[in-house]
Amino acid sequence: MNIQMNTAGNSMRELQKKVDVIANNISNVNTNGYKRHEANFSDTLVQSITKQAGPAHEIGRSTPNGLRIGSGVKVAETSLRSEQGSIRQTGRDLDFNIQGSNGFFRVASEGNVFYTRDGSFQTQPVLNSNRVNLVTSNGDSVLDRNNNPIGFDSDYSSVKVNQNGTIEVSYKTPGKAADTIQLSIADISRPNLLEKAGGNRYQLPGTGGEQIANGTLSLLDLSQQNDGSIRIGQGALEMSNVDLTEEMTELISTQRLIQSQGRAISFADDMMGLVNTIRG
Repeated sequence: MNIQMNTAGNSMRELQKKVDVIANNISNVNTNGYKRHEANFSDTLVQSITKQAGPAHEIGRSTPNGLRIGSGVKVAETSLRSEQGSIRQTGRDLDFNIQGSNGFFRVASEGNVFYTRDGSFQTQPVLNSNRVNLVTSNGDSVLDRNNNPIGFDSDYSSVKVNQNGTIEVSYKTPGKAADTIQLSIADISRPNLLEKAGGNRYQLPGTGGEQIANGTLSLLDLSQQNDGSIRIGQGALEMSNVDLTEEMTELISTQRLIQSQGRAISFADDMMGLVNTIRG
């Protein structure tokens, strides 16, 4: 295959990946707390005759010494855009939201910790007890500041949370003292490192200690450390930050780029056919 067809073919393959990213964004436009993704490209159409980045015999090198040829473009990364989504009022006491781009609820399932912006919580009875746990719509336990699942007695009358993440649970029984529980909130400084874990959840590579040590993750107790950049709201949910108009515009633009690459392949094929008809 000649260079022109190879360049166009590679570009079409990578542009299709962008279409897949856009389609995923559009399909989650109504998903609570969903963060849109964006495909970023880098140019591989680079030819260098004399510039040598490494030794003459590089490991894995397949091109001759002094010659580097790349073709088309490639998806360098798929970045997560953590901008705040719009807030939709629901009036439901167990609907929480985070105001602040880098804040995430910490939830646990089967010994693994995940991060989510979906604050549509509910209560789940604990077997053989009069207790209930606060869980996500997937059944994951919402964690408190001590990394324990948040739970309280099942005869509760109301659940209130303030902007510092302090939950106060009142009970129906006269004279029964209210419970005070502190939400555990994660401040993730490098959201591009978040990996999808399914169920509108994310996870970080490595252990929690490694994530804290390299500055990617900070565990916040908003009742103790709160500069106002991250706040908790109640009775409302954060919606997806996907802008449908922007996504459709990007989709149309990407489709036109794919069409242009298809025409480039057709032109290259015509030129090869013309050359084959030339008699020496």
